[in-house]
Amino acid sequence: MKIMERPFNKFGSILLMTFGLLMMSACDILEVDNPNNLIEDELNDPAAAVAIANGAEAAVTRALGAIYAPYSTVSDELTWIGSRDGWERLDLGEIDNPSNEFTDNAFHYVGEGRWTADQAINRLEQFREEGSLRNPNDLARTYIYAAVIYITIADMFEDFAFSDRQEAAPPVGSENMGQLYDTALGYIDSGLAITSQTGHSEFHSYLQALRARANFNRGVRNAIKAGGGPLVHNAQAVADAQAALNLMGGDDVWHSLVQNSATPGLPVGDMSLALQVNVRLEMRIADEYIVAEDARPAGIALNDPIDDIPDPILTRHVEEFTEQERYADIHIVSAREMHLILAESALAQNDMTGFETHINHIRAKDGLTPYNGQIDPVEMLNHTRRVNLFLQGRRVADHYRFEDPSSRWAPGSAASSQPGTLFPITITEIRANPNL
Repeated sequence: MKIMERPFNKFGSILLMTFGLLMMSACDILEVDNPNNLIEDELNDPAAAVAIANGAEAAVTRALGAIYAPYSTVSDELTWIGSRDGWERLDLGEIDNPSNEFTDNAFHYVGEGRWTADQAINRLEQFREEGSLRNPNDLARTYIYAAVIYITIADMFEDFAFSDRQEAAPPVGSENMGQLYDTALGYIDSGLAITSQTGHSEFHSYLQALRARANFNRGVRNAIKAGGGPLVHNAQAVADAQAALNLMGGDDVWHSLVQNSATPGLPVGDMSLALQVNVRLEMRIADEYIVAEDARPAGIALNDPIDDIPDPILTRHVEEFTEQERYADIHIVSAREMHLILAESALAQNDMTGFETHINHIRAKDGLTPYNGQIDPVEMLNHTRRVNLFLQGRRVADHYRFEDPSSRWAPGSAASSQPGTLFPITITEIRANPNL
């Protein structure tokens, strides 16, 4: 299968190991006998700003790769085929087990990514206050990475503890997890203030789209926790999504975190979704989506519900993900997702004209027949989200709110019997944190 050419907007990911080498070559502060012997105070030099931002990018990229593996396995997107029964338990819908080894391993990476991004912001903000930050766009993109990890934690976790290395923190509390979207929005607004001044169009559109996602996903979390209707309408998300589309400069723009095969090692990590599926073969893309041959995609099984052909955007996502092997891009936001937010908001208000306009904007990109009521609109929305947001960390929440469970969930599992359940604080943190 050949990857289709696509105008995805990306940030080149600099691995943690490589950013140390960059710092060596660019800064006198690291002229030491052993380049691996670094002390934290050396990061207080403004010359390290680029490397600090790159380190935050690498840590967040690795964290997302790690947590997307168990999340996607809980969903119907992947199915377990390997030898490790921890993956099987996730496949069966046991999302609430704090002792699952793979959720626990991912929790470490997520905590590290969150901490690294916050620390990077603290340092770069200090440089700016001192007047020594050479390029404010480095701070703007660090706000992006921090916002991404906070949104992800709020999307995927029942609760979280923001411990600082060996300093234990109390749990946020499930009822307070929505506040993490506020933290993300604060970072996003700070980034937008910078890019409005610097004119960095890519970062600006990225931040604006993230703003839409944060506001919309807060509504999704509320929906799955309150057990109300499936549809989300958030006036601020609507305004943000429209503003993002106005800035993106194209109908098929994607903002992604990139795992770079030119510099292998860290941010991929041993928990990476792409590594587990494409290299280790612990899981594979599920039968609902592909026709498998020796665990590899040989065709697309999920057809468009109107044209009855293999769904084009799913085909594109599967080709891209499998051909990039362990270095698959991690898509964060896209123009398509902005149209999905606008379509759902219109449907929630019984605005069928608005719903069809945005759904058909997406369908036109793939050469599909326009939707005009051939199937139930909620079914149309669910399918369009399913294929356009494939392996992007959205599917479990959609299982819950559209009452569309994975066929592999066991009847007694938390995902099946307690819809809305998300990942817990895991066992390593529980054992180490006296507040838990």
